[in-house]
Parts: sequence; C-alpha cells; structure tokens
Amino acid sequence: MADVTCIRCGQTRGEIEGMPYGGKVGEELKAKVCNVCWKEWYDMSVKIINEYRLNLREPAAREFLATQMRIFFKMQEPPKENGIRIGEPPTH
Repeated sequence: MADVTCIRCGQTRGEIEGMPYGGKVGEELKAKVCNVCWKEWYDMSVKIINEYRLNLREPAAREFLATQMRIFFKMQEPPKENGIRIGEPPTH
C-alpha cells in the first residue's frame, strides 16, 4: 500500500484501500486522501444520509452527498450564507 499526503489532514499515511469512487473523482480521492480520513468520511456520510434522510436512488441526493464529500475533503469551498461558511465553526 502506497502512502499519500492527505489534503484533509496534511499527514502522510496509507492510501485508501480499494477504489472509493468511479472515474476521475475516485482517482483524485485515491491520490490525495489517506485511509484514515476516508474512514472518517464514511462515518460522516452515514450521519449525513440519516440526518437529511437522503434516498440515494435519487440523483439530487447523490449529488448533495458528493458535494458534502468534496467539502469534507477540502476539494471544494463550502457555500457562504450571510457571510458565514456552512460547516465551519464560527471565529471569535
């Protein structure tokens, strides 16, 4: 198993085991995300699916979850609402 420098935690750790996603997104995740953070995302994705009651048979639900994944892995900026970044703790 190869090591990667993770874009989320910044540490060099083992790569994701197996192929996490298909296509270019899967290749990017495999090259840039460590296995530890992938497992953290898996746990978080279960919470998101349950909290939002997502039906993953619906394309909009799959896209929502994919967007949350990109935000989680710092591959996309979180949306701003009233000047506050959603998903980030407030700064004092």
